[in-house]
Amino acid sequence: MRSPSLRLPATLLLSGLLLLGTPAQTAWAQTAPAQTAPAPAPTTPLPAGVKFVTEAEGIREYRLNNGLRVLLFPDTSATTFTLNVTYLVGSRHEGYGETGMAHLLEHMVFKGTPTSGNILESLGRRGADFNGTTSEDRTNYFETMTNTGDNLAWALSMEADRMVNSKIAASDLKTEMTVVRNEFESGENDPFSLLYKQVRSVAYDWHNYGNTAIGNRSDVENVPITRLQDFYRRYYQPDNAVLTLAGNFDAAAALAQIARDFGKIRRPWRTLPAQYTVENPQDGERSVTVRRVGDQRILLTAYHMPSVRHPDMPALLVLDQILADEPAGRLYKALVQSKQATAIGTLTNSASDPGLLMYAAVLGKDDDTAPAQATLIRTLEEAGQTAFTDEDVARVRARVVSSFEQLLAKPEQVGVTLSEYIAAGDWRLLFKLRDDLEKVSAADVTRVAKAYLKPSNRTLGVFVPTGDPDRVAVGAAPSAAEVLRGFQARAAQAAGETIPPEPAALEARTVRSVVAGAKVALLPKKTRGGRIELVLSLNFGNPETVRSGDDAADFIAPLLTRGSKDLTRQQLNDRLEAIKTQLSVSGGAAGATVRLSTDRTNLPEALELVRRVLREPVFPQADFDELKKAALDGAENGRNDPQSVASLALSRQFAQPGAKRGDLGYVPTLDESLEDVRAVTLEQVKDYYAKVWGAASVQVAAVGDFDPQTVTAALPGILGGFTSGVPYERINLPLVTPKSSDLVVNVPDKANAIYLARLNFPLRDDHPDYAALAVAMRVFGSGTDSRLFNRLRQQDGLSYGAGGNISVSSEDEKGSFTAYAIFNPGVTERVVTAMREELAKALGTGFTDAEITSARSAILQESRVARSEDATLVGSLARQAYLGRTYAFSADLEAKIAAVTPQLAQAALKKYIDPANLVVVRAGTFPK
Repeated sequence: MRSPSLRLPATLLLSGLLLLGTPAQTAWAQTAPAQTAPAPAPTTPLPAGVKFVTEAEGIREYRLNNGLRVLLFPDTSATTFTLNVTYLVGSRHEGYGETGMAHLLEHMVFKGTPTSGNILESLGRRGADFNGTTSEDRTNYFETMTNTGDNLAWALSMEADRMVNSKIAASDLKTEMTVVRNEFESGENDPFSLLYKQVRSVAYDWHNYGNTAIGNRSDVENVPITRLQDFYRRYYQPDNAVLTLAGNFDAAAALAQIARDFGKIRRPWRTLPAQYTVENPQDGERSVTVRRVGDQRILLTAYHMPSVRHPDMPALLVLDQILADEPAGRLYKALVQSKQATAIGTLTNSASDPGLLMYAAVLGKDDDTAPAQATLIRTLEEAGQTAFTDEDVARVRARVVSSFEQLLAKPEQVGVTLSEYIAAGDWRLLFKLRDDLEKVSAADVTRVAKAYLKPSNRTLGVFVPTGDPDRVAVGAAPSAAEVLRGFQARAAQAAGETIPPEPAALEARTVRSVVAGAKVALLPKKTRGGRIELVLSLNFGNPETVRSGDDAADFIAPLLTRGSKDLTRQQLNDRLEAIKTQLSVSGGAAGATVRLSTDRTNLPEALELVRRVLREPVFPQADFDELKKAALDGAENGRNDPQSVASLALSRQFAQPGAKRGDLGYVPTLDESLEDVRAVTLEQVKDYYAKVWGAASVQVAAVGDFDPQTVTAALPGILGGFTSGVPYERINLPLVTPKSSDLVVNVPDKANAIYLARLNFPLRDDHPDYAALAVAMRVFGSGTDSRLFNRLRQQDGLSYGAGGNISVSSEDEKGSFTAYAIFNPGVTERVVTAMREELAKALGTGFTDAEITSARSAILQESRVARSEDATLVGSLARQAYLGRTYAFSADLEAKIAAVTPQLAQAALKKYIDPANLVVVRAGTFPK
């Protein structure tokens, strides 16, 4: 973590709060460097390999050929010098399992090098005031010494030596790890430290600023020495470091020695990994409660704020000072003077990336936190409603100017302070921030208060002291070897038989018949585990029943498995689990499908359960209410989902011309659908089942390890007497071919948008053109090797998923083409252009021999895969039974596909896909 400034009034016991108020983890607490600003320096001649970069307010920057940056700030009035080396590595650079590594490494480099010996001891012998600290963005080492004897020469030589030659030895890690662990444990003893750590963790989802620099205990205890050494070699290099020398020294002589000591370190070959994680905006209030032993209750609020480089930062820093000032600050007045809290504090946790603006309130152990919590939040989040005054801002300005003047008078603090701004991008940011602070107006402060102190941007932490914390410690699991000691596996299941997934081979094994009025297709074969897949399809109803009872009928199928005569829902589920069976029913106003997956032994009982579910429903009121609420909630969830919105908008474009609400060809709006569902009653559901459901047209298919007699013997019991009260008539609406249109629907606050396009055409799957069109579409959009996918994802990187498909009927002259893409709303025009260009290219220049060959092969291979899966195979058999087809149709279609040429594919595409007829819908949050 970085060193934020924590301001707390004298009335507060600071033991723990100040420790965490400066949460940069330190190696040895010799000094507590302040944060503020630098002073001037004279001109120096340049040694070989050194070039001048820039100068600001007496500080000169140079750069060595190996990338090391050098800042010199001489002050002849001082009696000491401070040498500070800042490495641009902190806790934000740590990977998984590496938390605390930057801080642990900070300790390790004090252990010395083969030539410098133990650096801790050497610094002590020279009477140095020294330390090392680790924050989110940087690690720094500094020593303040008198400029006598060889102190400066030794310090420069030592820092150059430990930059690349530190031992980082396993023997040192063994002892230093326990020291760091003890530092970790000291933080665990402090209530504010515990709360601070948890609030940061909850406030950040992804960014490493959510981790404290001290790290996770197990990472500190178990990090391999090789990983620590790799981390050291990667980041402790001259091109990733800035050396600052301030105080009493001769600039020319010092620069010459820096060039000698550091210039001989070669520039590394490695490239540092980029830091690119950006925390998403917080979507609402967050909170965390910590219950541990303690003597105070603590409240801590955190609000995300921008980087220290952001133009809002000066105003935020002024806001922070004004709110927490004592005694004029709003927080102090609202909480301390009202006696709701004993102390308040602020942590301006500004950093290179967006940080946190944090405010604390401390209460007595037995105090009620509710009033103080409400006051704390109200005072912060209503701050912008009462304008700040020029007097408020002027008071803070005076304090800031004074602090900078004090810093510039203390060269020993300049280098350490500059570390924070070096880590943020450039040391001169310190002075820029000072100048910008002087320009902040009261209006600026009011504006940033309104912008950042919001409930949706808040994380609240509460520390509740308790004498007996109830913490759940999850124990370590034994190793896999220990768990498996003495384990004896069961015998392998008998393997099933292999039937080639070719149409002729499957047809030769399929037994087709009519039983109890049902068309039956059975394919018995040996399967692993004796498993069986069965499908029973029912067709019923007619256009009139569907028109009048569509919404009520949707509830029948899910209610059938919610219990039947003499079987509650739980009893049914328990029985299915006991016989290793999965049973589902789906359907609506014109048909239903029962799917059964069981094994040979339990097939008879499973079929009996199918009978009871289909024939003996009870339609519980409570389950109907539950399903109805779920249907309404699910529909509402789509109101602001771009894909749902676009799909509905596209469907409405293809509604039957002239259709009115209640007509079969009408597509209702979302609100109309919700109204229709709300109007459905359980009596309507029961009535539709009683009058319409039945075995008007039935198909049964089974694949797996079964005796066909077991299935055929059960069908009369399942279907006998199960008759519909209305004549069956298949629904057949006319093909709709609307005019081309391009509809854009704005859906608020969505990061992703959807593109949908469709056109209809007359075509059935037994037409000679179908095979050629299917192959053309495979090349164009139906696969991860398609043109659309390659263009929008692989080439342009515009979409995670993009493609196109055709769908044709097996019964009517109805077909449709669809294309889709999901994308960032900012690239919508590029997506539209890519879609248009790829379709024009396919229509204009056609396809290559290689593309067509690959597409034909892919389609045929996918068909083989589908026929190899019993759950898919059984559905195909049921569909064949309904259509009166056999695998001869599949064999004929595949022969046609194998014969498709580039010319046939392009001709089919031109015949049926006309871009001038496309209906396009885009939905998302589009730029205005």
